[in-house]
Amino acid sequence: MTTRIHGGNINEAIKRYGLEGRTVLDFSSNVNPLGPSRAVTRAIRKSLSSIDRYPDPETPELRKAIARYFGIKPEQVICGNGSIAVIHLIPRVFRPKKVLIPVPTFTEYAAAVEDAGGEVVPFRLAEKDGFRVDPVEIAFALKGADMAFLCNPNNPTAQLIPKEEMMEIVKYALRENVRLVVDEAFMDFVETDSLIKEAVQSTHLICIRAFTKFFGLPGLRIGYAVSDERTIETLAAGREPWTVSVPAERAAVAALNDWGRIQKTRKLIAQERERLLSELRILPGVEPFPSPANFIFVKLASIDAPTLTESLGFRGILIRDCSSFSGLGNRFVRIAVRTRRENDRLVQTLRNILIR
Repeated sequence: MTTRIHGGNINEAIKRYGLEGRTVLDFSSNVNPLGPSRAVTRAIRKSLSSIDRYPDPETPELRKAIARYFGIKPEQVICGNGSIAVIHLIPRVFRPKKVLIPVPTFTEYAAAVEDAGGEVVPFRLAEKDGFRVDPVEIAFALKGADMAFLCNPNNPTAQLIPKEEMMEIVKYALRENVRLVVDEAFMDFVETDSLIKEAVQSTHLICIRAFTKFFGLPGLRIGYAVSDERTIETLAAGREPWTVSVPAERAAVAALNDWGRIQKTRKLIAQERERLLSELRILPGVEPFPSPANFIFVKLASIDAPTLTESLGFRGILIRDCSSFSGLGNRFVRIAVRTRRENDRLVQTLRNILIR
C-alpha cells in the first residue's frame, strides 16, 4: 500500500524539534503566504449564523461562482471536502483496473486507486530529463490502462507540461479509451496552460482544483472537479452528501470574487520565486529546478535531505524532505515560496548550515 506522508504538519514539527513558544516558518506546505483575504474572513464570520442548519449538498452558490470564474456551466462542476475527497471519489466511482501514474508525484493518487481496488502502473520520470513528462512516451505507456493521473504543474518537481503537449496526451488518452485526470492544484499561479475549458467538452478528461494553495484555505477543505455534465452527474451520484460546510462554501465564493487579492498573490509569488531561485543557485551544493508555481524543487549535493530538514527544523524552519516520494532518493527537498522577510531568513539559515 502507498505510504501517506505530507508536509504542513506544524504541530508534529513543534513537538519533534522542541519549538514550543517559538516562531516557526513553514516552507513545507505550499500555501499562499498571505493567507486568506479579509473578504474571506468576513464571509466566514457572517456564515456562523447558519451553522445550525445543514449545508445544501449541491453547493449551488459555489458551483455558480466557479462557473463564472472560468466561463463554464455550474452543471460542469462538482465540489468536495478538499481536492483529496475528489481524488478519491473518481476511482471509487469509475473503478479502473489499471491506472497510469507518473512518479515522482503526489502520493494520494496511488492511495486513491489502491483504496478503490485498482492497480497502480507507475511511469518513472527521469532526472536526466528534469523529470519531464514526454507526450510520446506517455502515449505508449497508456496502452492497457483505464485511467491516468497527471499533476500539472507537478508536485514535488514543479514541472509544467505546456498546453500543446497536454493536448497531445489528451488525444492519446482518447484514442486508447483512457480517462485522464489532471490535478491543476497549482495552476492558479500559472494563469495559462489549464485544460478546464477542454474538460467540459470531454467525457475522457477531468480537471481537479482546490482552494488550498492559491487561496490559502487548507483548514476549510474545499476542492472541486470540472468535466462534461455527464461525467459530473456520474460523480455526484457516488459522492457522500454534505461534503462542503457552510463556512467553507461562503469563504470559497468570497475568495473567487476578490480580484485584488488574486492579483496581489500572483505578483508576490512571481517576484519572490525568482528572487529565491537566484539566492538558492549561488549556495554551494544546491541545485534548484525551474518552477512556475509557488514552490521550488531542489537537489542537494553536499548534504542529504533528512539531515538538512533536521538542521533547519531545530532552527524553527520547516521544509519538505522528498525522500518519501516514489522515484526520488534522499537528495531532494521542496521549498515553498513565502514573503521576502521569510525567504531571506531561510536563505541566511541555509548559508549558515552549508557554508562552514
